[in-house]
Amino acid sequence: MRLVTMAAAFCVAAFFGTTSAEAARQPRSCDVDQVGVMENRIHIKCVPIEDRANTQAIYYFAMSLSEDSRKVDNVIALAIAAKQTRKPLVIAYDTADYKSVPGCDGSNCRRLLAAALE
Repeated sequence: MRLVTMAAAFCVAAFFGTTSAEAARQPRSCDVDQVGVMENRIHIKCVPIEDRANTQAIYYFAMSLSEDSRKVDNVIALAIAAKQTRKPLVIAYDTADYKSVPGCDGSNCRRLLAAALE
């Protein structure tokens, strides 16, 4: 539980931090359907929200394993905790970026910037 709490604090700070992609940053509540770790990325698959059309198309949120390993580990821990406890994960993602994450397809995936468990 301590790891999850520390991870939440780290990711909340990242979530509200400023970046050059601030204009493209978008928050989303995610009911975690799947957490995956691949050769070069992690991904979180969210259950589409019935009354929000944009969630029907974009439901994978991915992060390159070349990013800060503490951030990647903490996001994985938060996503697993969200799935286990059936609590929504609040994620921030870049609405325009899928190319910087290996294997992230532009039709259904975006770059994951941060996550927080409420």
